[in-house]
This record gives sequence, C-alpha cells and structure tokens, in this order.
Amino acid sequence: MENDRGKGSILAGKANGCAILLLALSAGGVTAQEFQARCAAAMGVAGAGRVTEALFVPAGPVQLAPPAPPGVTGPAPDHCLIRGRIDERTGIDGKPYWIGYELRLPAQWNGKFFFQGGGGVDGVVRPALGMIGSGVTPPNGLSNGYAVASTDAGHLEEPGPIGPYLFGLDPRARADKGYSSIPPVAAAAKAAIAAVYARSPSRAYFVGCSNGGRQAMVATQRYPDLFDGVIAAAPAYRVPLAAIDGIGHTKALMSIAPRDAGGNPDLGRALTMDDLKLVASGILAACDAADGLADGMVQNVAACRFDPAVLTCKPGQNSACLPETKVRVLDQLYKGTRNAEGRPVYSTWPYDPGLASPGWTAWRTGTPGKSPPDARNVTLIPGSVAYAFMSPPEQPADLLAWSLAFDFDRDTAKVMKGAGGFEAGMEFEAATSTDVDRYKARGGKILFTHGVADPIFSALDTISYVGQLEARYGADARGFARLFLVPGMNHCAGGPATDQFDALAALDRWVETGEAPDVIMATARKTPDVPWPGRTRPLCAHPKVATYKGSGNVEAASSFECR
Repeated sequence: MENDRGKGSILAGKANGCAILLLALSAGGVTAQEFQARCAAAMGVAGAGRVTEALFVPAGPVQLAPPAPPGVTGPAPDHCLIRGRIDERTGIDGKPYWIGYELRLPAQWNGKFFFQGGGGVDGVVRPALGMIGSGVTPPNGLSNGYAVASTDAGHLEEPGPIGPYLFGLDPRARADKGYSSIPPVAAAAKAAIAAVYARSPSRAYFVGCSNGGRQAMVATQRYPDLFDGVIAAAPAYRVPLAAIDGIGHTKALMSIAPRDAGGNPDLGRALTMDDLKLVASGILAACDAADGLADGMVQNVAACRFDPAVLTCKPGQNSACLPETKVRVLDQLYKGTRNAEGRPVYSTWPYDPGLASPGWTAWRTGTPGKSPPDARNVTLIPGSVAYAFMSPPEQPADLLAWSLAFDFDRDTAKVMKGAGGFEAGMEFEAATSTDVDRYKARGGKILFTHGVADPIFSALDTISYVGQLEARYGADARGFARLFLVPGMNHCAGGPATDQFDALAALDRWVETGEAPDVIMATARKTPDVPWPGRTRPLCAHPKVATYKGSGNVEAASSFECR
C-alpha cells in the first residue's frame, strides 16, 4: 500500500517527526516513542497467530483495496500497522490456507475496537480503516480513534475468472468464509491491542456492509459474547438464495437483450438508461408525494404501489413508453425469481427511482456493448453459487452458460442440503436465525441499514428479518434492533440518495448510554446521479417515515419529522 513505504523505520528526523514526538496516547499518557516501540514489539505478541509485520505508519492517505482503482484512498492518522496469519494449514485441495488479518492501532486511541466486515467473496485483506462503504461519513473509524481489524476470511483470491471461487472446493475454507474466521481474528486483534496499549478495549463493534453485514448478523447469532454492538448494512444474510435470484434476473434480461453483430445478447442494452429513467419517473409519479412532498425521493416505501404496466406503449405510441416485453421483464424482476409453484426463490423487491443509477445497472445489466457481459450478476454471482454455495460444489468452466441453464427447482435444492463432506450454502453462509437470546441478554445492539434501491439484496428481505425478530421478542425487539431504510440508495452507497450518515456514532451512543436511535441525519453527496447535492434528510427508525411538516426549506432535514 502506498502509505506503508516506511516499513521497519521509526521515521525519526522526518519532516513530521516533531509532530509525532508530541503525540501522546489517550490511555495512560504513553509517549510517541514508547508507542512506536510497543508497535515494533508486537511481532512477538502471544495469541495473535504468526505476526508477519508490525510497523509504525505516519498519518496520510492509504490506498484502498480493489475494486477501488489506483488513487482512491482513505485517510489514516499516525498508527501501528500489524499483519498476521492464523491457522496455517493445507486444504483438501492441496493448497495452503490461513486466516489473514490486518490491525491498525491509532496513536490517539478511544479505547474501543472495530471489526471491519468483508465484502464479495472476501479473499482480500482490505485496509483496516473502519469503513463500511463509500456512503459512510468521513473520517473513518480509525481516524475517529478506533482500533480496527480486517480479514480475508480464510482464503486468498486466485487469478483468472474462476480463481475467486476456488476456495469453495475446501470445506474448511467455506466455513471460515461463512463464520468461523470471526472469533480467531477478534481474539488475535484483542491480544495485540492489549499488548500495545497495555489494556483491553472497553467496547467491541462489528461493522460491515453486504457480506460484511451478513457477518455482523452471524456474530449476534453464533458468537453473542464477542461484540457489544453491530451494524448490519445491506446484509447478505440469505446470500445463496439472493444469488440464485440474481441468476434469474440475468436470464430474464437476456430474453429481451438486443443482439450484437455476432448474434450475442447485449445485456447492457436490455434496459437502457432512458428506459430506466422512464421507469424512475413513473415510480415518482405514483409514490413520491406519499410522504407529504414531491421531492424526487420515495420515503414511504410501504405506501408505494407502482405497476410498470402503466408504461406500456399503446397502439401507435413509440415514445415515453415501454414495449410489453420490457414491462413483463420489469414486473418479473421486482416480483422476484419464482419456482415452479410460483413462490419467490428469494424475495420481492421495492420500487425506487434509484434504479436509474450506475450503482443499479452495474449489477443488473452492466456496460452497453460489452461482450461477454460485465454485469456483476454475471461476473460474481454464478461462480459463487456453483463453487461456494452448492454442496458438493459444481465446477463449470463456462459460468455464464451454466447460469443460463440453471433450473430453479432442481438446482436451488443443492444449496439447501450438504453432501460429500460439505456444509450446504444455507448452513454456512446464511444468517437467518432469530435466536439472539444470549446477545440480547448481555445488552447487545443491532443497527440495520439498507438502501431501498439496492440491486443485489432486497430491502424487503431485511424488513422481513426485523419483522421476525419482532414476532419473537415482541416490543422488546426495538430495544436492541432497529432498521434504517435509505431511499434512493444502491448497494451500500450511491444513487439519488442522502447516503452520507454516521451509523457508528448512533450505535456507540446506543451501547454506551442506552439511547436508542430514532433518527440518523443524512446528507446527499455531490455525484452525477444526485440532483440535489447537500440535501439533508432524517433517516427514520423503521417503520416510521420521514414526512414533510408542510412548510420550511425542502432541502433541509429540519423541515421533516418521523411519523
């Protein structure tokens, strides 16, 4: 990483050396020199696995891991960077495995620990900055004084189109990715924290989006004693079924994709951006004003009753409408992929104008004119299902062809039951249990967030899980679990949304003071798909809805209340 160039040195005499020497730890007044010495000594920390690096890193930008392009960085203060490996072994496939982790300990520590969840199929040790996606209000957790850990969840990506999924051929690597890497990384991090700061953290939080959000839920269900609070953002808690639904979306869109010169379907043009903007306008016309103000945002999700059939071209009409085939496919996408009995394999989906955004098309359709298609539902999803969720794994060489031949009755069953020594995908990947008795009893808190225009995990599915908690625990559920929907937001961030908000601060207050969050303030960033940068809105604890008071600045959160 760009900012780790000072390996092995204390950097005495550098231009910022004087500033470093003036720093003192918030815990015990340890000097900067002693902090750096303790950092270097972490190479020998007991209980942290095999530490491979321990070095002081001065404040500056840190290059983010792929898929972030070069030059995209996150801020970091003066800190100790520790990297290590846990449980080094040889898998049944003859390949070396270990659980890799990274820990960053700020010189100015707030006394708390932040476990950063993963993403995708993991396989990468991402910089431990305390981030859950680009929608999180900067500075990040590390800059706010948290000690932060991240992990590759027990495997490394291999090169090639199949490479990211080959870990699925090893049952133990599957389990590590699903759940079992969390306790050893937490233990290693806490051992190193205690060694460097001479005391253990007062609080521990798990924060993640997507697969990281699923891992946060896993922690509450399987490891209730590890964390005081978790943030489960856009949680992939039924990812095997969501992935199969994604295959269904691709098959449906392929049926209306125009053909290129070679006769191949152009998935990127199955629904054009003009098509999606027309749909977004239709959604706004039907649902926008249900919150008291037509402002380009659908706050009242439950009240939205949009039917794409209203956009069907009438005889002789060839503009500002959609052909019947596209309307049919849109309806199919939002009702969810169905089995032979007509039941959704995964979930239905909420209509939201955020579908007319790059963050939505990146998953569903991809780049127009791209062959083979580059939609993430094509490049990421089939490999996950075949190699990592099916038990035993299937090993197709042509993932696209395999997915287009997928049978939603015959093949879905293969992620539901284990065979050949493998846990089923729904056993090691899902986080569906509502039994969080122990977590609740010790005062643990769960803060859910989800973008309504998420194209890979349905916000309605997260609403369903929270409803199941309420069915189990009654009124007590709101005392430890709350959901905040983000209208317009795509997966983890992006879209025409107020996607800048600080859920971590809300969680920390909840844990520390017992003050349950009713509102989280959010701001819209300046991006091409946001028509009102700087707009603020309250995110309301579900099922309340941000509603216009009837007067006041329509761009300001103060003009809205949760009803």
